[in-house]
Amino acid sequence: MALFKSNRPKLGEILVKKGLATKADIDDALRIQKEVLETKNTHKEIGIILCEKGIINKEVLTGVLEEQKRFNEFILKGLIYSMFHSR
Repeated sequence: MALFKSNRPKLGEILVKKGLATKADIDDALRIQKEVLETKNTHKEIGIILCEKGIINKEVLTGVLEEQKRFNEFILKGLIYSMFHSR
């Protein structure tokens, strides 16, 4: 169980916001992800699906994942700060 819930943006949201993918691209990748889970009983990351479809490349994926990671680190640092500096 997580101590806090992060409101970090999802990979697809970031890609659409940056103009690197369309909502239709993300919806299609999510459909494929669900299909793979149902037919092969395995999870396939949406970023991998988008790379395989040629929507993004590995460098773009890596950059967006790093952006997500920095967002989580920022939230965690803020949470820790507020725990020790609240009245």
